[in-house]
Amino acid sequence: MVYGLDLCHGQPQNEPIVVNGDKVEYFHERKEVIGSGNISITYKDVLLTCDGITVNLETRDAVASGNVRITQKGAYFTGNKIKYNFDTRAGSVMEGYVSAKPFYGKAQEVDKPANKDQFMLQRGYVTTCDLDKPHYRIQSRQVKIYLGDKVVARHILFFIGDVPVMYLPYYEQPLDQAKTHITVIPGESKDWGYYLLTAYRYYINDANRGDILLDYRTKKGLGEGLNHYFDTSSFGSGAFKFYNTHKNDRLAYDKTGDGKPRNRYQFRHMWDMGEGPDTIATVEFNKLSDRDVIKDYFYNEFEELGDTPDNYISFVTQKQDFSTELLLRKRFDNFYAVVERLPEYKIDINSFRIGESRFYLTSNSAGSYLNKTFDITIYPDQKDLDAVRFDTYNQISYAANLLGSLAVTPYAGTRQTYYSRNKWGDTNLIRNVFSGGVNNQIKFYKVYDVRSNFLGLDIDKLRHIITPSANYYYTHQPTISLDNLNQFDSVDSIEAQNGVRLALENRLQTRRGAEESKSSVDLATLIVSSDYMFRLKKDNMGMKSDKFKSVDFQLELIPYSWAYILSKMSIDTKRYIIQTASIDLVASGGERWSAAVSTRFEHVETGTNNLLTADATYKINDKWKVRLYERFNATKKSFEETEFTIFRDIHCWIAEIIYNIKSVDDQGLWIVFRLKAFPDYPVGVKRTYSRARFGSNGNQ
Repeated sequence: MVYGLDLCHGQPQNEPIVVNGDKVEYFHERKEVIGSGNISITYKDVLLTCDGITVNLETRDAVASGNVRITQKGAYFTGNKIKYNFDTRAGSVMEGYVSAKPFYGKAQEVDKPANKDQFMLQRGYVTTCDLDKPHYRIQSRQVKIYLGDKVVARHILFFIGDVPVMYLPYYEQPLDQAKTHITVIPGESKDWGYYLLTAYRYYINDANRGDILLDYRTKKGLGEGLNHYFDTSSFGSGAFKFYNTHKNDRLAYDKTGDGKPRNRYQFRHMWDMGEGPDTIATVEFNKLSDRDVIKDYFYNEFEELGDTPDNYISFVTQKQDFSTELLLRKRFDNFYAVVERLPEYKIDINSFRIGESRFYLTSNSAGSYLNKTFDITIYPDQKDLDAVRFDTYNQISYAANLLGSLAVTPYAGTRQTYYSRNKWGDTNLIRNVFSGGVNNQIKFYKVYDVRSNFLGLDIDKLRHIITPSANYYYTHQPTISLDNLNQFDSVDSIEAQNGVRLALENRLQTRRGAEESKSSVDLATLIVSSDYMFRLKKDNMGMKSDKFKSVDFQLELIPYSWAYILSKMSIDTKRYIIQTASIDLVASGGERWSAAVSTRFEHVETGTNNLLTADATYKINDKWKVRLYERFNATKKSFEETEFTIFRDIHCWIAEIIYNIKSVDDQGLWIVFRLKAFPDYPVGVKRTYSRARFGSNGNQ
């Protein structure tokens, strides 16, 4: 039989402690409760279980013995005998064990300070390995575990098994970050030779943390760097990155010359200067020794961000009815072509409703000092082109609904642009452009009472929505031709247009979810669109273009929650060829498998570019997993890159062997050991699925 005893006893300010157990006795003289056998106490968010306990009702101190376990916020500490106070939540145990996932700890003494979500391990260790004899451990005279926050220790020894392999004067591991504290990646490749990439993740406090990089490549020598991340309480957050290599490296475009140091500096900062959607300040600075340094040393970053880093200061203010931006863009490396804005100020009013009417105002204005620079390695003698430009565009539109479902929006706008000079040196010019048009859209739909689970599609009714649209647009011939203007951006390339954008959207929807809360989801969306030009213009050869510019197709399929397909295609109606085409397929079978396939086709004047990229991972069993990354150039009928990865689960570690092949003479191999608790590492080596960029000719 299990008894329960409420320990409140005239202390209404304290929440009562209820002791449940096989035998519970109260001793009035000593004001103590003694319990034995299957003891269980739940007090606020604390659960205590043990074989026996003594509780003092005045001090609310408890001494528990026999398989004692105290659980709070998903963490617990255990021992054979524990002293604990229910009011202050302070406790201590000799020869104790702590579980605060992902960390586990063992120590000669475990203390839990009063009124703190914290454990202190005296003369013990922590690890993410839950074995009695862990594969690795971090040992120190004192380790502090802050629940849900971090682990801190000083003067640590890092053990693998029983062998000490490293000493660190300070160790701090945030629990909300996936990067491990120390990363070591050995490997071999054609460009680098044999190499060793190392990163030490330091953590000063919540506002200052980063990675210290120290690398060695037999073909390029020593490289060192720093990635520092900061977060201020009042002025936003950002990052500073620095990397430097030494003189035995050679510039990518000077293979025969003397080697020079290669480096990169990068600074990024963002500051939300107001409450809510108000002003956001952004700063980005990049300084490189040469244009290929990021590609040569940080290939994945180059693949994701492109080969032209930016340098600017921006202040964007977002209000309910308008937005403004002050932009200062400057070039710091003369091997890039950049349009500098020194500065530019913009104000945009988008669809501002005029009173209670159906009329809306759109206004976009900008004042800029523009300076067009050129790549000095390609155009060494080309001088910069500069001009002051003030541009304003104002449009009035009217939103109308006809016959219930036909949306008609006519609009008219005018643009005035001031140029301090044109291409020929003429000064103080004003260009005027008139534009107008009407947007028309109507929706039809029908619901089909269809219920089916064929092929697992889970269909509960079908709704077919058809949305045809015809958007007419007209731009009058500008008073100054684009041929007379230096081309800084799209504002300067405006020309006469007279056409209509025709589109037909078909959308198929069904209902999914729990019966009481089902919602609509899109199964398939097909959009066919084209521009029809009423006025035919001549190209440089005197040939008129076709009335239809191109026909564009976009198909989006989401048949299952784990599968997504997006396909796009553009057909050139003049040459009757496919200009561009792409298919992206992403699927996941939970932990078992995942796959991503991307195909890209582009027809250019110099030929075609046809790329196929595939990235698939398959879990063989709980211990083994394999991955294949492939990039195939169908135009050249050759594999541009192949990468194999074998994953091995070693309890608390993941071992990876990665083999990369670009050609017979360009192959690489590297080995990575990752902690399962902190799987990310700051060094990018493996290739990942990413949508290819047109115009790259496959060199991504």
